[in-house]
Amino acid sequence: MPGGPQPIEHTTRLQTAQDIADKFMGHYVDQILALGIYGSLARNLDGPYSDIEMHCILKGDGIEESFEWSAGAWKAEVDVYSREVVLQLAAQVDEEWPFTHGCYVYVKPLFDPDSFFPILRQAVLSHPKEVFSQTIQSVIVGDVYEIIGKIRNAEYSNHTTYLPHYADKMAIFCACLIGLDQQHLYTSFTNLFEESLQFPDRPAGYDPLIQMVMSGELSDPMKIIQAINTLWNGLEEWAAARGLVIEHQLEDLLKAKKARNP
Repeated sequence: MPGGPQPIEHTTRLQTAQDIADKFMGHYVDQILALGIYGSLARNLDGPYSDIEMHCILKGDGIEESFEWSAGAWKAEVDVYSREVVLQLAAQVDEEWPFTHGCYVYVKPLFDPDSFFPILRQAVLSHPKEVFSQTIQSVIVGDVYEIIGKIRNAEYSNHTTYLPHYADKMAIFCACLIGLDQQHLYTSFTNLFEESLQFPDRPAGYDPLIQMVMSGELSDPMKIIQAINTLWNGLEEWAAARGLVIEHQLEDLLKAKKARNP
């Protein structure tokens, strides 16, 4: 049998997680506020080769470290945080929010006497719509626009080797934009594309690019270029329909900054 991950039953994985929790309880004793499982195991979606992911919340300040190890047949990661650090992380909204922050929302408690994990969940889900709109605008200008420039440079120079990579990045960013727009947390990164296709009002051109990326049909440079340019046009219309401004003049930005910080 080859090395690396080996098939393990769900109940065995849960028991292993409990054994890990017991060891952390024995090590930190009264310093522990909460312990819980996140990831596929917490949602009962783990496969036979899934790893174990856990939060360990401690009393104190400024604590942020991770224990990650392989025991041969299985792998585990335990993120150790103080209360204020993990709450600050959970409250952040960025371009990866739709697939990173489920770890703070979907937690299976193993020890939580003060009901901390519902507080952690609320830190993720309590943002007003404006926060997500601002993030969407930032991602389009800061990330997607740059990909469009690289795609057009590739076409101009006839250097198309990395077009499949840019197509994949474009697809991921746009799936995240849809998740941000819907304030939706994807169940996992691997389900990003399939779940995004379930939402209405997707940008024009999104579906064809996603189908290309999901099928691996990325050998034709001109098809990639055409698909991404079509999606960019769709994104511009999609953003405008939401009242998002993705073109600015520097003078306006400087005036707005001065108004905020006179």
